Amino acid sequence: MTPASEPIGESGGSVKSVGATLQGWNVAVGNFFFRYRNGLFPGIFLFVAIVARPGVMFGSPVFDLLLTVCGAFVALTGQLVRLFTIGFEYIHRGGKDGRVYANRLVQGGVYAITRNPMYVGNALIAIGMTMMAGSPAAYMVVIPFFLFVYQAIVAAEEEYLRRKFVGEYEEYSAGVNRFLPSWKGVRSLLSTMPYDWRRAVRKDLSTIMGLLIGFIYLPVWRTYFLQGFAAAKAAAVRALILSLSAAVLYGLLLYLKKRKRFF
Repeated sequence: MTPASEPIGESGGSVKSVGATLQGWNVAVGNFFFRYRNGLFPGIFLFVAIVARPGVMFGSPVFDLLLTVCGAFVALTGQLVRLFTIGFEYIHRGGKDGRVYANRLVQGGVYAITRNPMYVGNALIAIGMTMMAGSPAAYMVVIPFFLFVYQAIVAAEEEYLRRKFVGEYEEYSAGVNRFLPSWKGVRSLLSTMPYDWRRAVRKDLSTIMGLLIGFIYLPVWRTYFLQGFAAAKAAAVRALILSLSAAVLYGLLLYLKKRKRFF
């Protein structure tokens, strides 16, 4: 044995140990955010709305408008990804008692072409809404924060699924990408599985309404900081009318959902 062989082995073991430690921390962070994700994420957006200040990006109104429109498109795409996912096969990884939980390994529907379509949709909504906010501080805080949180939650879920569905999850993950969809399976998905749009709307109604409220009030927030109180006051009146209409619609849909009509 050469004198150099032992240090090399020790170095390799140290690297593996550090990697395992970092992975353990990442899973712990993911479990924490999974438990509090429903209240934490709106709280972050509210914090940014209070602290951050929007601006005209790069001093160009045209570019700023283009960025806002693109942000709305990205956010809507994220919502469509969620509806697309739920309508084909409802997720059974929604958690239980604030912890990661699954009673079976979902491999059908959109989960046959990507392992985490709901988180892809969530990330797109977060990025899109941040683009619409047009705040440099929001870009620096919200997007990195959400991307970090979602990858940590995914790591926690994968750890759970790998332990619960021994072998089955390894086989599944070997054939399906973590985030990027495999477009080869889209045609088969669309041609072989029925889409339940009523279930999609019923299960994701609160997210849809939350996104709609964001679309209504984000322009008011931007108008206040960029054009002043008088302009924001007029925009707020319009937003109030729209939000009241949205609230009435939401109440009606909840009533129909509770009565099991239409849905």
